[in-house]
Amino acid sequence: MTINFTINLRDDNVEKAIKKMKTKMSKLGLVKGLREKMYYEKPSDKKVRVRKANIINSKKKKRMRERNI
Repeated sequence: MTINFTINLRDDNVEKAIKKMKTKMSKLGLVKGLREKMYYEKPSDKKVRVRKANIINSKKKKRMRERNI
């Protein structure tokens, strides 16, 4: 998987360029993907992790729905 993106450097402001790069990488999900692939994860462990994440997300969505009522 290759993702190319460019960041324009304006007024030699490197700090803003780095900040923009970090936000683009987080929006594309590159950091999360790299961290997941850093070490091998057994398929059974991956299933457990995904199930836990789904439970947390469903509870969060339920709270948001109840809040909007």
